Amino acid sequence: MAIANLVSIIMPVHQGQMTLIRALDSLFKQTYPNWECILIADDGFDYKWWLKQQGIQDIRLRFTQTEQARSGPNIARNVGKKLARGEWIAPLDVDDLYYPTRLAQLIPLAQASGLALDNVCVVNDDSQQTITMGLKQPTTQLSINDFFTTNTPLLFLFHHSLAQHNWEPIARGGDTLFNLRALETAGYATCHQEALHEYRVHKQSMCHAPNVGNIFDQAYQETLQRLHLDGLGFQNTQFKNKVIELITYKKTLNLAFEKAIENGFNGDFQAFSSTSQSYSKISLSNNQIHLNSTSL
Repeated sequence: MAIANLVSIIMPVHQGQMTLIRALDSLFKQTYPNWECILIADDGFDYKWWLKQQGIQDIRLRFTQTEQARSGPNIARNVGKKLARGEWIAPLDVDDLYYPTRLAQLIPLAQASGLALDNVCVVNDDSQQTITMGLKQPTTQLSINDFFTTNTPLLFLFHHSLAQHNWEPIARGGDTLFNLRALETAGYATCHQEALHEYRVHKQSMCHAPNVGNIFDQAYQETLQRLHLDGLGFQNTQFKNKVIELITYKKTLNLAFEKAIENGFNGDFQAFSSTSQSYSKISLSNNQIHLNSTSL
């Protein structure tokens, strides 16, 4: 039985000593105090002991770990979700942070469909400069069509009844698939148009990983194969086809990014996808993907 009004925050941690205190501090500053945070160590490290050495102890912090180190964030999230006691589920990556009123503002919004989110501020962790906003044209009710307008991970607040499925252990994009599974059931998500959290981009993040383009391409290819083979848990054929269209679009944009790198672009994917030039290379009309010949 879920505990009413409690928010269970799911936080995978792998070598997170550089940013964990900042992420937790953003939780301690929440104006909504009724939360628990489940920290899932994916590196075998004793974060409870380490935080105690830093003078941080709070009964709302709970600690567990994956069976095997480097299992990946999606496996870690699944481990944490099994322990979640709250009526609400809220993921938070260890290198990101909430603004103080995030939970207080999203919980009332989530009452309508069981699903809510806010806009996201994408920040360069080194310069502390804003790169872009995740949703360029925020909407009050977000649908799957809005996923075509952003390439920044969206962070939802889920009613526990909409989070019964698992995060797929796919190298990239498992969080998006989890969100879309919940969205299919809910019908829509109520959206707070201003950012209430930050997505931090840094040299250790996925968009800076070696061979990142191929990693994403393989993940998208695996996702498309699974969607055609077993549907990845999506129940509505029309919705599933829209997901296929979305993943195909992301695969195409990833190809454009790879070509840009070959042609001398030296930024990360977030910087690339936030520019109007990159979006002009790809158009979507009549449910078809078109890659302009001048883009590559």
